[in-house]
Amino acid sequence: MALARLVTMFDKPLQIGNLTLANRAVLAPLAGVSDVPFRRICQEAGAGLTYVEMLSAVAVNRRSDRTLKMMARHASEEILGIQVTGPDPASVAESTKLFDEMGFETIDLNMGCPVRKVVGKGWGSAILCDPQKAEDMVKACKDATDRPVTAKIRLGFTRNTLNVDEISERLTRAGADMLTIHGRCRSESYSRPVDRAGVKLGFDHVDPTRPHVVKLGNGDVMDFDSGAAMMREAECDGVMVSRGALGNPWVFRQLLGGHNIHPTVEEWFEVLLRHLDYHEAHYGSGHGGTVRFRKHVLWYTTGFPGSRAMRSVLSTTPTLAEVRERLKDYVATIPPGTVRHGDTKVATDHDPKYDMDRKLDRGVGDDDGSPAGSSDQ
Repeated sequence: MALARLVTMFDKPLQIGNLTLANRAVLAPLAGVSDVPFRRICQEAGAGLTYVEMLSAVAVNRRSDRTLKMMARHASEEILGIQVTGPDPASVAESTKLFDEMGFETIDLNMGCPVRKVVGKGWGSAILCDPQKAEDMVKACKDATDRPVTAKIRLGFTRNTLNVDEISERLTRAGADMLTIHGRCRSESYSRPVDRAGVKLGFDHVDPTRPHVVKLGNGDVMDFDSGAAMMREAECDGVMVSRGALGNPWVFRQLLGGHNIHPTVEEWFEVLLRHLDYHEAHYGSGHGGTVRFRKHVLWYTTGFPGSRAMRSVLSTTPTLAEVRERLKDYVATIPPGTVRHGDTKVATDHDPKYDMDRKLDRGVGDDDGSPAGSSDQ
């Protein structure tokens, strides 16, 4: 009986302040990933809410050309959130006013990014070390807009400084309309299993005078089973999907449908080509667009026979036209109706997202190099 309730729970509407979502399966803002083409594919797969990748409040307030381009929105995106981090409440509130003017439906404050460049500025997960600053950021942003203001946090900066209980209480008392908790500390890598009990601890400390605060669990949501486990063990209202959506928009179909069914090679190929078409329409067919798509195609090309060798070929294919041809040749080698197997994570041989965030210490910067960073996964 309990499982049946969970099966239908993802596919129920969710109210965040004055914003109504169609369902409870949300795509996280992923630095270097959550661009227009990727968001469109995930929206079509069923994501109830998507975000522009995390931005620097400093860059936004300076009207950095690069940052303004990152705020692009496709006409099909009826509901779109945006995420920001920054040095202080005033800076973040100032950027919130621009987001409000531009019509973004909801603004999320990132207090969980683990990237060194971001943390070194005192932004992202470093904000967890100053609970009063975190609370003041929410208050300032709530004063700047009538749109839903939300926050994404971790369990703490380290295992020795866990403060998810205090942070959760402070942020929701300050007026946060939704709280997303990632079940790891800043210091922990993906090799440590997500701590759903820690996520629940945070939700247990949501301000009791604000019972309508939305609670989203985040971390290791890779399919329906892991999403249901998060819902059940953390007692949350929905889930935010991060790495589970990389090369795998079908995760939203799984969550909403209550199953772990993977796509056939025909379904897989149709979505991959559509993503490539959206990408080319947005970025053009030149070298830059090809390089930007490379990480996506490496994530997509897992789960079928010979995928490792195919990734080796695609990692150096110079044009999008040639990518299409190589993919067509590859699909022709796979028997019709073959179902993609469940182990679609590429971390075992090549994980571009891990490389961008941790190994290369990737930071999305403003014009003078101040980072906005990478969303925590």
